[in-house]
Amino acid sequence: MAETRKIKLSEQAADRLYEMIVTEKRYLPGSKLPNENELSEALQVSRTTLREAISFLAAQGVLEVRRGRGTFVVETLPAAGLDLTVLADMRSRIRAKDLFEMRLIFEPATIALACLRASDEELEQIRKKAERVERIAAEGGDWPLADQEFHWAIIKASHNEYMRHLYPIINSAVNEIMQISQNRLHMQELALADNRLILDFLMQRDEAGAKNAMSIHMKHLINTLYGYS
Repeated sequence: MAETRKIKLSEQAADRLYEMIVTEKRYLPGSKLPNENELSEALQVSRTTLREAISFLAAQGVLEVRRGRGTFVVETLPAAGLDLTVLADMRSRIRAKDLFEMRLIFEPATIALACLRASDEELEQIRKKAERVERIAAEGGDWPLADQEFHWAIIKASHNEYMRHLYPIINSAVNEIMQISQNRLHMQELALADNRLILDFLMQRDEAGAKNAMSIHMKHLINTLYGYS
């Protein structure tokens, strides 16, 4: 019997908020979202759940959290028709592998561009994102979401709009693999070790090294998915 996945409240809230932005046009590109109290009441969720939903949409490139200013809808939304729940029931190992193979093609080329185009400030932000993944993992928190934000920061630093639009779709592989993986601890160890290597090459603006490190990372994840040694 196929396992039915229980959708988290934060995912439901993220899907509803996405619908309010894209379908209902309640919040236009570039506009600021209401404060936490108003928005949590509108979505009928707790502020904690709302924050998780906002973090998820920020990782998908739909929202941008500006420290001290609030949360804003991005100026250019991801590809039209993106359905954040479309991959929710993809339990197949083969489909997850296909998605990671897409990332294997996509992300090494993207980080190579980031080495060439990222500003010093963007590199510093990427470094902070990597440190946040380490900290949240050490605390036993939702490190996969923090890891998505790390990769999203690299995508933004590539300064390629098509890649920015493609990433939220391909990034769904991360959520899928965490649902079917039987060894989250091993996945965490791999991600942290690989991220350190990726970051080291990126901070040196070593295009070839960063590209190779990202390729190795994706291959590690594919091998873990299939239990290869």
